Amino acid sequence: MKINTWTFYNAKDLVDVQMNPLLNGDIVFLVLRPDINQPNRLLGFGLPKDKSATVIVDLQNKELTHDDIYAIFKGNLGISSSINLKPIEINETNLSSPIRVENIQKIIEVYNVFFKTESIQFDTDDYSTEEDLGKTDIFTELDFNKIALPNILQSLQAGMTEYNKQMEFLQKTEMPDEERKDRIVSLSVLQSNLILFFDNALRKLNNVVVEQQDEIKKLKNEKN
Repeated sequence: MKINTWTFYNAKDLVDVQMNPLLNGDIVFLVLRPDINQPNRLLGFGLPKDKSATVIVDLQNKELTHDDIYAIFKGNLGISSSINLKPIEINETNLSSPIRVENIQKIIEVYNVFFKTESIQFDTDDYSTEEDLGKTDIFTELDFNKIALPNILQSLQAGMTEYNKQMEFLQKTEMPDEERKDRIVSLSVLQSNLILFFDNALRKLNNVVVEQQDEIKKLKNEKN
């Protein structure tokens, strides 16, 4: 099935990265990208299906605030199966079209999800096997020049919390070998991202220090 990022579809169930349930049953699902750890899964935001049409239309047609965005999605960022995905049609109107770009940008800023703002079409069949997980990433846009230092630090803090939680879970929990392998791969990806963010945070902090030193020198020269 061909689908688009930043677009809502009917789906079933939403889980977090540890497969803990977030929403059960029929949901509407805003697609961000294919999951990088397992085939036939998508990363995105889920909402209860009941009374979701108004929210979808608002996201498509109105520029909302950061507070509005968080009030809508709360903590419902997770994973859903691509197999159960279907377009949303209400009264013969297709609501499966991309949301407004200003709202996409606010979602990126609120949740620190670093994906391209333009809607990208892809075929779920192209991400249906283990081999497909190694495809070139066409969804991520990680330009640290565009990311404010507080957002980088916030992402680092959230990432470290998640890393420690996953590490503790691996150490204390018995599980099948295949599941353990998947979780270790996920942890390795998270570790690589943390290193990248830490390096860029240090660079930005160094720039702040240099700017402050220049400002102090300028003030001293003016005083003299």
